[in-house]
Amino acid sequence: MAKLEPGKGSGSRTSGPVDPQRLVGAWQLVRWYTTYEDGTVTEPLGPGAEGLLVYTADGWMSAAIMAAGRAQLSRSNPRAAPVAERAAAFDGFFGYCCRWRVVGRTVEHRVTLSHNPGLVGTVQVRRIQFSGRRLTLSAEEPVAGGRRVHRLQWRPAVQPKDSEVAMRRVAAARKRT
Repeated sequence: MAKLEPGKGSGSRTSGPVDPQRLVGAWQLVRWYTTYEDGTVTEPLGPGAEGLLVYTADGWMSAAIMAAGRAQLSRSNPRAAPVAERAAAFDGFFGYCCRWRVVGRTVEHRVTLSHNPGLVGTVQVRRIQFSGRRLTLSAEEPVAGGRRVHRLQWRPAVQPKDSEVAMRRVAAARKRT
């Protein structure tokens, strides 16, 4: 079977199962937002959050999302940083790894590793929707007084145009240690 780029393949369908091959590849976060029953919309990690989602053909998935502009820790060793700084770093990040499978128009994530220990061992079900090359994964969640719907919009990942900027950030971080 030929490997497809994320978001390529047959056009979006409104019914019928999703071809699992359409998910395989790397995806960059466009936006994560939550809609409440009263119409309120929030962004759990704020505007400009960044993320990477990777689905492998052999059934593994990894997702990492972080708030934009996260503060650096005051110590190079995170365990030596003050508790408040570590708590803020935890609050500005979301991620897990898992086995995945498509079931109809949803994808099941059987969580094996997570920054949040409460997710390990759970099955997270996400509704799949394609619009052109864009992927939206959504899930409803009960909350006090009703429900809210999380929507994570993704686009196929691209190589950063200025990888030197990223390399300079890594070098600067190493110098501080």
